[in-house]
Amino acid sequence: MFRHYNFLLLVLSFFCGLSAQAADFSALKSTGQAEVIEVINPYTVMLSSGKVARLSGLYFTDYTQDEAGPFAQTSVKILKDMLIGQKVELYQTPKKDWGRVNRMGHELAHLVIPDKGLWVQGALLSLGLAKVQTSARNPEMAAQMLEIEAAARSSKTGIWETEKILTPEETEGAIGSFQIVEGKIVNAAVKQNRFYLNFGGNWRDDFTVSIAPEYKRAFTKNGMNPLDWGNKTVRVRGWITSYNGPLIEIDHVEAIEFIK
Repeated sequence: MFRHYNFLLLVLSFFCGLSAQAADFSALKSTGQAEVIEVINPYTVMLSSGKVARLSGLYFTDYTQDEAGPFAQTSVKILKDMLIGQKVELYQTPKKDWGRVNRMGHELAHLVIPDKGLWVQGALLSLGLAKVQTSARNPEMAAQMLEIEAAARSSKTGIWETEKILTPEETEGAIGSFQIVEGKIVNAAVKQNRFYLNFGGNWRDDFTVSIAPEYKRAFTKNGMNPLDWGNKTVRVRGWITSYNGPLIEIDHVEAIEFIK
């Protein structure tokens, strides 16, 4: 566990600080700067503007509203060292009325410390403190975040010392949690205009990925036809629910990675 987080922050600022300079924020829009005056929890910080900013694209595996586990606590400590009293630049989705504010009124943003060249999300992912969790409204930095996450996972940093990518067979025991699952799609089908990607021989109880009719356009406009995905090995992330076996519903292209 990260006991010496101050030292890690110094190392991170020196080595990983370049991640903000190397990262490409061109798909986002800079919506201003403000000073961070408080770290509320791993996800949210209070700004001098009076607004609350929520770190877009992250999922902290051991944090709930009722309890913060050791990795979430370490994230808060690092965020306090990194951000309190610092001016940050907010990068948000370019559509002004789509995905910039959540239902709590928090600003969904990627935060960069201009003076240090430090991308906050990139830093936390580098330390293995969070998983990538993009959304249909905020998918823009997915490829860059997934690359950082993969490096942390490869080196078994932070949560990745014990966390792992699940196989389809392991999803039954993970219903109700956010997971990354990797496996081969046995067959793809469409029923009542909904796509089903089956990862086993029996659709009634095997692991399945579903794409609802309202999300189909997100894939087709990118030239992707899920019916062509049979026998492809993919990595998918999302909340596992139970419907004819374990199921993940995806609503944007970035939620699925093609491995082979």
